Amino acid sequence: MLIGANLITNDTTLSILDVAPMVEAAGLESIFQGEHSHIPTNTRYPATADGSVPEFYKRFPDLFVTMAAAAAVTTTLRLGTGVVLVAEHQALRLAKAVASLDALSGGRVLFGVGYGWNAPEWTNNGVDPARPRAVFREKLAVISELWAKEVVEHHGTAESFTPSWSYPKPVQTSSRRPGPPVLLGSSATDRAFEDVVELCDGWYPLAGPTLLQDAARLRRLAAGRGVQTSISACEMAGQVQGAPWYSEDADARSRLFDAARQWADGGIDRVMVGVPVDSRGRLEAALGVLAELQDEVGNTSTDTNVAGRQPVPHG
Repeated sequence: MLIGANLITNDTTLSILDVAPMVEAAGLESIFQGEHSHIPTNTRYPATADGSVPEFYKRFPDLFVTMAAAAAVTTTLRLGTGVVLVAEHQALRLAKAVASLDALSGGRVLFGVGYGWNAPEWTNNGVDPARPRAVFREKLAVISELWAKEVVEHHGTAESFTPSWSYPKPVQTSSRRPGPPVLLGSSATDRAFEDVVELCDGWYPLAGPTLLQDAARLRRLAAGRGVQTSISACEMAGQVQGAPWYSEDADARSRLFDAARQWADGGIDRVMVGVPVDSRGRLEAALGVLAELQDEVGNTSTDTNVAGRQPVPHG
């Protein structure tokens, strides 16, 4: 099982220019960071009792600028989008952004995608809150087509365009299609699993008590369709308000290691663990623990979407 770092960097934290090289130097496989184009003031945040929005949630930087910066100061670290809210983007521009990052980085992108959850944010981005999944599916299918074909024309309900070229193409090819591995960040619903099997290369859930059972259910579905799927879970650890950091609390460290052993034994391919980014010392301490965890659980993945990719030139 591979270990990566889940980041929440912004204008008040350590810079990605400092964080990314430190994660790579620790021997971890990847970084993941999410996005929100903006947060409307009438947002009701589901993880607080009164619906108030935490400060960090208001401050997401542009994800592709952030990942391009990370690519420029690293050489092997994989660059995960965790997640891109596909419905809120124009497919033509998103296809180009991901492909450009993949080319710039020498084929290091992991394209985590999601539906989103915030109705006011959808509305401000021109997405009907009644149909975000339909918009997501249409745009993600168009992006895959833009990566695979020289000329693409599309006339859909979410967007339309005339016959067009779109370059660069991604340098990676996943096990199922041209382009980087596509990982759907979602809960374990039947509809989401249908989207994983039909449109994506893997599932990217939050780690939880039913992770192994849900992963087994998804893999049964995928096997029945004759496709392979990977499981990359996000363990936010100390990023959850009030939870201690595993690098500062022995019980939290023990819980993390015990869970990771179970996940590795259960066939989970990758786990991204939250890291503190408020100070260099705290980040170094957390990365030291995660390096030990990587040494212990090792790379047990056999999925080519996770454990390797086709060799590509860098630069």
